[in-house]
Amino acid sequence: MKKLLFFHAHWCPPCHFYDDVFINPLEDEVGAEYICRINAQNDPFTAEKYGIDKLPAVIILDGKQVIMRCTGAIDIGKTAELLRR
Repeated sequence: MKKLLFFHAHWCPPCHFYDDVFINPLEDEVGAEYICRINAQNDPFTAEKYGIDKLPAVIILDGKQVIMRCTGAIDIGKTAELLRR
């Protein structure tokens, strides 16, 4: 199963915006089982594992393989389709 990792921090205003505008609607469309929110400040090892150096950031995994990496806006419809495939 594919999984979207959303890297954020509680002190990051752009992260809150990104969550509201992109992640929450995507979660409504595909279901919570596809979305994993990771607080990069609380889990720096996972952020480092995926090379996260800017927040907010999104990684899509297919198993253990990274198939998408993004630090900007995402197309919710295309991302939902990618997660479902």
